[in-house]
Amino acid sequence: MFVTGRRTLSEIEKSIADLRTQEQQMLHEMEQLTGHQSKLIGQRTSAFRELAEVRTRSAIADGVIDQADALQHKVASILEARQKTIEALKVRQTETFARRDELNGDAERIRAEIDALEERLDEAASKARDELSGEAAYVALKTAQTDARNTHDKAVAKAKQAEQDRATKGKAFESDPLFMYLWQRKYGSRDYRPHWLIRSGDDWVARMIGYSDARANYTILNEIPDRLGDHVELLADRLKQAASQVEAAEAARINKLAGTDLTGELTGARNRQAETNKALEAAEAEIEEITLQLNRYAEGLDYSFKEAVALSAEFLQHEHYTRLIAQARSTAEPTDDRIVSRIGEIDRKAVDLERTVKQRRKDLDKISRKRKELLDVAAKYRRNYYDDPSSIFEPDDIAGTVLRELIRGAITGADYWARSQRRHNWKGRPADPFRRRAGFPPFGGGWGRGGGGKKGGGFHTGGGF
Repeated sequence: MFVTGRRTLSEIEKSIADLRTQEQQMLHEMEQLTGHQSKLIGQRTSAFRELAEVRTRSAIADGVIDQADALQHKVASILEARQKTIEALKVRQTETFARRDELNGDAERIRAEIDALEERLDEAASKARDELSGEAAYVALKTAQTDARNTHDKAVAKAKQAEQDRATKGKAFESDPLFMYLWQRKYGSRDYRPHWLIRSGDDWVARMIGYSDARANYTILNEIPDRLGDHVELLADRLKQAASQVEAAEAARINKLAGTDLTGELTGARNRQAETNKALEAAEAEIEEITLQLNRYAEGLDYSFKEAVALSAEFLQHEHYTRLIAQARSTAEPTDDRIVSRIGEIDRKAVDLERTVKQRRKDLDKISRKRKELLDVAAKYRRNYYDDPSSIFEPDDIAGTVLRELIRGAITGADYWARSQRRHNWKGRPADPFRRRAGFPPFGGGWGRGGGGKKGGGFHTGGGF
């Protein structure tokens, strides 16, 4: 059972929406994890500050508290500015998602408008077929087309038979080493110019095997397929001309019955469809850009987060702190021992958290990559008019099992698109001669190009056309 291109694109869009939801959930989780990392940075700084206070009371570290206060303030400022940037990106992302959803709605309404106009065009074509079938001039054109097709088909059959004869009957000549020796030396032709002594020997061999008659027969055996091939090409051109005359008559009558209003409306709708598709791709590109930025912030790969970590690490590794930690072990004051223990626990949590962040980062990247692949496929579907009413796919569950294979990573987006192209086909419609001559999709023209077609070359129409 065939599946329509419209339904396939709809399933792809649903999958994009599902992945977008998963991505947003994962993004929220990553933000929480990096938020926790930010808190740990603050907690570690605070713990060192407390340690500095303890040691300051013992008059061991001077000026460390002020440095810690400055560090906390600077890190807090960086993280606060960072959060404002994240919130602004989220607002922009929400707006872009809404714009894409709105454009998708516009695209659906335009498709419905095009469907109605295409249906009217096919109705006009059916009516044109009924009218033309009773007119002698059109009947003569159809008869000439039929005769040209029959003549062409017979010539094709003869050419194939000649090729088979060349392969089978030629074996008797090609298996004779003496004959092939003379043939390859071009004996008997103007190109044969040997030494007189060799010529005398070749003459003797030629007389012995009857080369003259054999050469004539082998020459004809080789020339007939080539001559028939040239004849087939000539007949194919005549058939094309006959078909073009029929199509011209049909298209003229369709245009007369459909009227310029219908074709003008269809042209306008197709242009709006192309503009909407471009706007969709622009919105998708913007979404991708914003998502990449948000993912970097959520994963803690942005410059501001790295700067906050670097500032903390640089200051906390200062000689004052190294000395304070070492001396905490040798003091009688139990408070500094507890603080050092707390710092160690914070460090362990930070290591565990970073391990979790790395795994979530891989999961998020995988989902984002699949969503982008599906967006690329959806864009190609629209560019190639796979969402048109005449677009179908051969039975392959392209909208089901194969799509799920892409989502779970069994195949790539490029694999899915290649398979879509192989399985894609177009249904013939009564108005196809008119569409072809007018350049309406899926036959190309100003709107783009078709991406499929019947196997064996060319587009085949259905019905009487």
